[in-house]
Amino acid sequence: MKAIYLQSVAVSIACILSSMVQADGFVITPYQGSELVDNKEEAFNEYRRIIGPKKETETLEGALIRQRYKNPKGRSTLEIERNYRDALRAQGFSVDFSCTGKKECGDPARAPSWKSINDINLGVAGDVRYLTGQRSTGGARVYVAIAINPQTHYIHSLETKAMETGLVSVEGLAAGLEKDGRVELQGVFFDTGKASLKPESTPALEQVAELMRRQPNLRLDVVGHTDNVGQADANLRLSKARVDAVRNALIQQYGIAPGRLGAKGMGSRQPVADNTTEAGRAKNRRVELVRQ
Repeated sequence: MKAIYLQSVAVSIACILSSMVQADGFVITPYQGSELVDNKEEAFNEYRRIIGPKKETETLEGALIRQRYKNPKGRSTLEIERNYRDALRAQGFSVDFSCTGKKECGDPARAPSWKSINDINLGVAGDVRYLTGQRSTGGARVYVAIAINPQTHYIHSLETKAMETGLVSVEGLAAGLEKDGRVELQGVFFDTGKASLKPESTPALEQVAELMRRQPNLRLDVVGHTDNVGQADANLRLSKARVDAVRNALIQQYGIAPGRLGAKGMGSRQPVADNTTEAGRAKNRRVELVRQ
């Protein structure tokens, strides 16, 4: 029986190693016999990687892939976890954190749940396993998180990369305002949970300022929205602080008259997508320009 088990492990590892590839993002083939249930790929997004037993997280940005698989019958969580661990190590990954069971991992279903953090839903099963690691490759850094319960497992991978720029233009903003009276201001970035504008926001702010110079009678409200993670009052304060930061930057750095710009924080009260998924929450975290 031991020889058969070792042979099975060897075959599975070989399958995984032979199909790990790096393209726009990082892809790892699942444990042999697993069935893909859900696959989400995003060219650039924020991801909260769980790195400690008290649900400590590290916020990353880059090309993100989230996959969920149905486990093959007759395979234990230990066997699945061991195969992935060995395969990752063979590819040069260092394992940052791993845990087994709710005592080590912290109950994934207890608030804040893993699902609310990064869309991993292990349910109430006691037999859970998790590992996460990273490696440098091709000038970028790749992170992988794998979570397993008796029925399903998740593979989340993120490759750090520069975000795509040039997504905001004067013409695009003007067209959106003309058509709907409001337009989402893409390309504005903040640190997680904070109202400090990141330097990467400069191109978007420049386009807003240029629009207002071209249309001297245009008056706008900068409106901020959040997802529903956390307390409603805190989200409301955060959304207002963020749009205040955008308004102040336009006034102080680009010379826009204060009377032409308002700032409103809406918190999580006006979602445009489902807050139960990370993809939906990402869409709900937004800044809009609304014609007064």
